[in-house]
Amino acid sequence: MNPLALALTRLFFLVTSRIMPFVAVGAAERLFTTPPFSRRRDVEKELLNAGEQFLIPYENSFDLAGYRWGKKSDPIVLFVHGWTSTATCFLSFIDALVGRNYQCISFDLVAHGNSPGKTIMMTQAADSLVATLKCIGPVDCIVGHSMGAGATVIASSLGLDTRKIVLISPATDIVDVTERFAKTLCIPQETMAKVRQYAWEKYDSASKYGRDWVDIFNSDCSKPTLIVHDKDDKEISVKNARRLVKQWPKAQLVETERLGHRRILLSPDVVNAVTEFVETSA
Repeated sequence: MNPLALALTRLFFLVTSRIMPFVAVGAAERLFTTPPFSRRRDVEKELLNAGEQFLIPYENSFDLAGYRWGKKSDPIVLFVHGWTSTATCFLSFIDALVGRNYQCISFDLVAHGNSPGKTIMMTQAADSLVATLKCIGPVDCIVGHSMGAGATVIASSLGLDTRKIVLISPATDIVDVTERFAKTLCIPQETMAKVRQYAWEKYDSASKYGRDWVDIFNSDCSKPTLIVHDKDDKEISVKNARRLVKQWPKAQLVETERLGHRRILLSPDVVNAVTEFVETSA
């Protein structure tokens, strides 16, 4: 958002939160759940063209865009991308794992990439993951980043048909994420609290995962799990990962430095650590 647009947006919320709070709530919810258009890098377009594209039936009567690389007879690693990203953001991981005889499958979340939709909450990302597993069957490992990692945590409360899980920069605290969003746009805390309640009621499918936005992350998943999070992540605090590693009995946490929230997906050290974890038999 450019400086002028940011200033006008802040002014809008400062005014409407006082005189028309219902307008502020609706506008904030729409803005928070509407991802901007995501452009694929040229190298990601090449990856897309090299794979097999297929459709994944989604519960809201439309299909998600799915992609497959590698031999269908090889064990599957399923990737779940984050906010404003796409299926091909895992390029480095896919190249490495296909070369080690794994079949890699990824998909564009609702309202991202080539999948339809205009808005998305993290519970819809969890629904997308559940729908994909139903479509492709058991997988050897699920690798999620950011919102995709958080969606994996949410979906784990229903059970995940996978041998292992990798969570990179997991977002596991919607309250924290929304408060950061509110601070950026000068939205009062009481208005943001109403936004969360409004969104909970609007996305009623969320109730199958828990009682509220906090409860949906209360999972005690016992799958072997590798969590990778950067200490300098400005978008999603490493506290998310530290809290989760205490919650999941078979989780291990690797903390990186100076990689941030998105560059972490390009780190050769992270790619190697994830690849080695996927390959271990335990």
